[in-house]
Amino acid sequence: MVKTKKTTVFLFTTLLLTVTISNAQNQIKDRQELESIITYHDSMFWKGFNTCDFNIMKNYVSDDLEFYHDKNGLIQGAETFLKTSKKNLCGQKNNWRLRREAVKGSIKIYPINNYGAIISGDHTFYITENNNPEYLDGIAKFTHVWQLKDGLWKMTRVLSYDHKNPPQNLDKKEISLPNDLLDTFLGEYLAPNSGAVIVTKKTGLLQIKAGKMLVTVYPQSKSLFFSKEAPLTFEFVKDGTGNTIKMIVREQGKIVEEALKKQLSNH
Repeated sequence: MVKTKKTTVFLFTTLLLTVTISNAQNQIKDRQELESIITYHDSMFWKGFNTCDFNIMKNYVSDDLEFYHDKNGLIQGAETFLKTSKKNLCGQKNNWRLRREAVKGSIKIYPINNYGAIISGDHTFYITENNNPEYLDGIAKFTHVWQLKDGLWKMTRVLSYDHKNPPQNLDKKEISLPNDLLDTFLGEYLAPNSGAVIVTKKTGLLQIKAGKMLVTVYPQSKSLFFSKEAPLTFEFVKDGTGNTIKMIVREQGKIVEEALKKQLSNH
């Protein structure tokens, strides 16, 4: 009798374990299938976004879409969203284009029971203008809510938030310069577009102020400095006697300003 009970318990436990493993395997299979489906549809929407193909984009947004953007606020409705996108993204002058790219390794997909799924992660934005090389313009986080309705997958809620300026000049290596050399760059400069530009020193680095802009710059060489917050470099030029006479400002490698240093009077 005891042997029969032990056998029954063993068989029941084995059966329960088998069913649990089977259900777990089915859930993994369903989760993997869901991730493949959402990844595909999400990538197709962004393909339309990056190529200004609104025939693709409109197939992936619900009529009652709500698009939340931390900088621009709320856009409601697919029609308004598509019109705004067409005007701001694809109607710019000077061949201006914005491209979005998801950050690999950051994407997560979660099922929503009897509704659809959520996809979230980080994404980056790149700008091309006037046929110049593409450059990184910003980074942000995103969350999209996808709904399966009448056999069609569409986004009902889109959130793009935590927008930040990307790190800049990552290809440049910072060096150390002596304080007496840094002192030769200090002073006031006059620029045609920016007006007065003030160069000061703080904790062994230069700070450059022009209007509301205040940027810390890091030495790359004895005369060239770069910003880690904007695609800017600052080159100080000296005359034959070693006096600093001007500062050349470059953005994306192109000269955007030349500021002449205000010389102290000898009187």
